Amino acid sequence: MRFKNNVIARLILVLSCLIFLNILTSYVFFRIDFTADKRYTLDKVTKRILREVEDPIIITMYVSEDLPPDISRTIRDFKHLLTEYNKHSSKRIEIEEVNPNLSEEVEVKAIEVGIHPVPLEVREKDQVKVQKVFLGLVIQVGDKSETIPLIQPGIAMEYNLSTLIKRLTVQDKPKIGYVVGHGEPSLRTLEQMTKELSVLYDLKTINLSHRMNLSDYKAIIILSPFEEISRREFKRLDNYLGTGGSIFVGIDRVNGILNHGIGVGVNTNLETWLEEKGILVEDAFIVDRKCSTVTVQEKRYFSYPQQVNFPYLPLITDFSSHNITDGIEAMILQFASPMTYVGDSTLVYQELAWTSDMSGKLKVPVSFNIGQVWKPKDFLFPKQAVAAALHGPIVSDQEARLCVIGDGNFIVNGVGDQKITIQPDNINFIANAIDWLSDDSGLMSLRTKGVESRPLNELTDSKVLFIKYFNFLFPLLLVVIHGLVQFRRRALKRTRLMRPGVVK
Repeated sequence: MRFKNNVIARLILVLSCLIFLNILTSYVFFRIDFTADKRYTLDKVTKRILREVEDPIIITMYVSEDLPPDISRTIRDFKHLLTEYNKHSSKRIEIEEVNPNLSEEVEVKAIEVGIHPVPLEVREKDQVKVQKVFLGLVIQVGDKSETIPLIQPGIAMEYNLSTLIKRLTVQDKPKIGYVVGHGEPSLRTLEQMTKELSVLYDLKTINLSHRMNLSDYKAIIILSPFEEISRREFKRLDNYLGTGGSIFVGIDRVNGILNHGIGVGVNTNLETWLEEKGILVEDAFIVDRKCSTVTVQEKRYFSYPQQVNFPYLPLITDFSSHNITDGIEAMILQFASPMTYVGDSTLVYQELAWTSDMSGKLKVPVSFNIGQVWKPKDFLFPKQAVAAALHGPIVSDQEARLCVIGDGNFIVNGVGDQKITIQPDNINFIANAIDWLSDDSGLMSLRTKGVESRPLNELTDSKVLFIKYFNFLFPLLLVVIHGLVQFRRRALKRTRLMRPGVVK
């Protein structure tokens, strides 16, 4: 009887503890994040944005019910993310969940705010049917609102949410100047860049040949000019740096004309101006064994497209530790040039990105041959710097900042049929650079949070040959050794049994 009473008492104690913990966790939310990229932990920038919000944040989720398990898991994770947001915003977030499939009126309202139904294949009772689902939300702060038309899985949702909240709460965006008038790409050909920078900055075109007050701009972008820039214009840039300004330069020292199969040098006086600041950009093409591909039409019995490695499009995966390169995994450049520092020690110069161990450089002019067989002797210049940052008293005693990359087309999307999608880290690079130049952390750490790319390490031919024969011969060697050991053991056993006096 006493034993029975002890069991009941312990059972009541355990149930009481479980009920208490359940009540406690309903008021106190916490979790431990063991992931490498901390995908379940809000970034410090997100926490700072939420602390700065003074008005209530109203989030209306337009989500259908009876979703497939994988979609339901995404929505559940997103709700947990909103719980974290609410925790760090001092409970300023109000969340409302609406099912647009309940009535036609609610469905029309969801479509009006920019959330359209998504066709989704659902399997029920061995049948596949297409279900119309809604997976979006509207964020409202004060009288301004933004829409996320599709809730996507993964850590990108934190960046999207924080970006929209920042956009809704920022009052006056700092101005960023984009230099035009020398053959630079127009802003409409830089769709991804302008979309990214427009979150925190007001991007304006400027013509240096006109008199204007450059001090109004937090930073200035000079990207891929192909016509000469006058000394008077450079004088205005020097005056801007002299007052503590910041400039981003994407310079094309070479131009690859694939239609004609040639590569030539480019001279705009920008290279001379940079050299005066201590950054020498060579008029040479970088070639790298670790590279991107181009599509060529293979013609045999019939024509078909084929991907061919093109060393003139280096894949950059080696980055220094700097705010600009924080979280960046891989960039693809096209017809890039190497750079070196020729200035003095009064300025702080830091290389940001390098080519691989198997890279080289070719002086202009060059002839392109898509089918060229590249040999080790073509890659005799490893670890060539392709981007660098410079800060200090560049022109006057005022602290100024300069970021240079040896490829002006690395973020150009183009227009029409020539439009391409740029590698995400290319855009992250210039966005981080503008944040650094503007002395504003912004969404820098959030922008590159998570693993975007994990390229395989390049192996030399000797290592490949070693691994090949090791995988083939080592198992055979183990079998032979095992056989010899067994043979030896049996021989010893047989010898022992043949001794006089041994009873079998």
